Amino acid sequence: MDEIQIEKREGRLTEQIITATAVGSLLAGAILGVAFQEMTVAIKESKSRCSNFRDALNSLENTINLLSPLIKEMDRLNREMEDSNKREEIIRLFLQQLKKGEALVSKCSSIRRRNLYKKRKYEKRLRNIDSSLRDLSAVLQVGQALDTQRLQRIIQDMYH
Repeated sequence: MDEIQIEKREGRLTEQIITATAVGSLLAGAILGVAFQEMTVAIKESKSRCSNFRDALNSLENTINLLSPLIKEMDRLNREMEDSNKREEIIRLFLQQLKKGEALVSKCSSIRRRNLYKKRKYEKRLRNIDSSLRDLSAVLQVGQALDTQRLQRIIQDMYH
């Protein structure tokens, strides 16, 4: 099974697919942490450089701050329970969205105030990244509901 490894190069996140190994699975939590941290840093830098996208960046930053501890905890529990295949795809999608978002946020800081076309274009893209991260969290919630129902069924079967 493949995992995503994120490395920092020139202030941007880049993606490399590597074959999963014991070391790779141990690094998964660190990779997630780096990805979330880099995204947060990029948002803060962009907010300090320009005010064009302040609302969209604030919304994206709030989403990242809300989801970061949840995704990290889910990854940690999956590794402890050796259940990495279950949510691995969702974590991979989160990493991809974070990579896209980080690159987009970096581009936003270079857009001039008077360029309304690019401003609208990039603001829409920022909102789409925010929306996709929120959609992925909704998928996680459905998965959690299914897990809860499975556990209830197992407990019910044990006592009947």
